[in-house]
Amino acid sequence: MTATKTAGANLTRNIEIANRFLDRIESMAPGDRVRIGTDSFGSTAHTSAMLTTADEITEQKNRDRDGKLTAFLVEAEQRIDAMHLDTQVAGLVKGAVRAILVYDLPDRERATRQLYAAFEGVVPFANLTERAG
Repeated sequence: MTATKTAGANLTRNIEIANRFLDRIESMAPGDRVRIGTDSFGSTAHTSAMLTTADEITEQKNRDRDGKLTAFLVEAEQRIDAMHLDTQVAGLVKGAVRAILVYDLPDRERATRQLYAAFEGVVPFANLTERAG
């Protein structure tokens, strides 16, 4: 999760990674979804990471003249709602998706790790980025 490039330059790639993450969550059997840890949900660290990520997303939306980011966020929300996840897991999925969209911005590693930690054991982040050339 090392930041080396800007999300603006890699928006299409980051959307692809986020889609891959959503695909993996959608394809999980309900029994496997219980392995998603919800302990961090609502913690101070989680809330702080969500707030800094929201700021980054807003900044990226303002730079995205084509509206790809906004369109993807709407689509992601619809996909997550269609999964009928419990409230905490749905919130964690939404946070992870947003973190993925800006993970490669400078100084994002801590917040990305915080928001993605619940999924690392079931959908390792490295597996998502390996194929996203």
